[in-house]
Amino acid sequence: MKKLSAILIVIALYLPAMAQSVANRQVLALTGAKIYPSPGAKPITAGVVLVQDGKITAVGSSKTVKIPSEAYVIDCKGKVLTAGFWNCHVHFIEPKWLHADSLPAAQLSKQLSDMFGRYGFTHVFDLAVFDFSNLLALRKRITAGEVSGPAIMSVGVPFTPPNGSPVYIRPLKLPEIGTPAEATAYVQKQIQAGADGIKIWAASPNGHEVVPMPLDVARAAVSAAHALGKPVFAHPTSDAGVDIAIESGVDVLAHVAPDDHRPWDTATIHNLLRHKTALIPSLKLFKWELLRIGLPLDNGNLIATALQQAGSYVKAGGEILFGTDVGYVTDYSTTDEFDFLAQAGFSFDQILTALTTAPAKKFGLGAQTGRVAVGMDADLVVLEADPATDSKRFADVAYTLAKGKIIYQAGK
Repeated sequence: MKKLSAILIVIALYLPAMAQSVANRQVLALTGAKIYPSPGAKPITAGVVLVQDGKITAVGSSKTVKIPSEAYVIDCKGKVLTAGFWNCHVHFIEPKWLHADSLPAAQLSKQLSDMFGRYGFTHVFDLAVFDFSNLLALRKRITAGEVSGPAIMSVGVPFTPPNGSPVYIRPLKLPEIGTPAEATAYVQKQIQAGADGIKIWAASPNGHEVVPMPLDVARAAVSAAHALGKPVFAHPTSDAGVDIAIESGVDVLAHVAPDDHRPWDTATIHNLLRHKTALIPSLKLFKWELLRIGLPLDNGNLIATALQQAGSYVKAGGEILFGTDVGYVTDYSTTDEFDFLAQAGFSFDQILTALTTAPAKKFGLGAQTGRVAVGMDADLVVLEADPATDSKRFADVAYTLAKGKIIYQAGK
């Protein structure tokens, strides 16, 4: 009897793990959707995607892909399926993210679903946080499978030039660095702590003036980050900030820079292209800021200038990454961003590229995510309608899957 009791205890202890293992091995079939495998690729009508162990195991039409009898089937007829989206400009600075190491997993999963899964994001890049250890705790819980959410990359805590802490984060301040040696040491410390990149304020509005970062400081930061294989982002603010970012070798501009109300001319576009600088337009930010402070949307042609800068760069063949500044922008919806990109002249393929293949490649994950193909991670989004005919449909998400796990389902 004692032996039987011991066996029953062992079974009770291991049954949940066994059930989870079986669930991981079960085949998931997404059926009936129009599939866009990657930007520029021919779409598959009435397609099927099979997923097992977090990977895509088959992609094709319903005529060529056999669905296993034991598969769990999600009917996507009338819907559209693409690779999961990237948001390359987010922030975890709202108070609800505090104590990420101890908040209930269900609460954190719901917050992540509302902010990211609801809009198709399977990967996000945090571009400024005030408590890096807190974000690392959240990332650890997601990676462990305890919390459901997107993969998180982060620049940790960025820095500004002396007297350059942005006016809009008061009473908080960011590190202010004024020498190349200090910049090098700070970058190395951030990356050692777990940062996936570095962010600088190439020019920062402190409430009285826009303070430029000394070029030698910016160059030192870029050199130190690149020596450790990490990208550098810059918040440009002004035309001077754009020039400093370009000349220092920054990899990504976190915004267009319409504050000076001057369109980007041919020389600026050429300089960006020559230095292979990627751009996150973050166009919705400018509408949101104007509304937040009660100014008219045509104030100083700010939005028109932002649209011109983004449109000119994509038309010239510049590299574009999608991002919305969400977390600082407290309206999480992506509809305005897609609408602005279309107004700026972005095509469907250019938007899809900015959402999927461009960031995956830029941040070293192009071999495992960003496309709907056999062997890739099952990072997928199912849309209610086809964004090829209306870019705002990119925001109408039915399902989001991260490595085969459903992290968002409409209506639930």
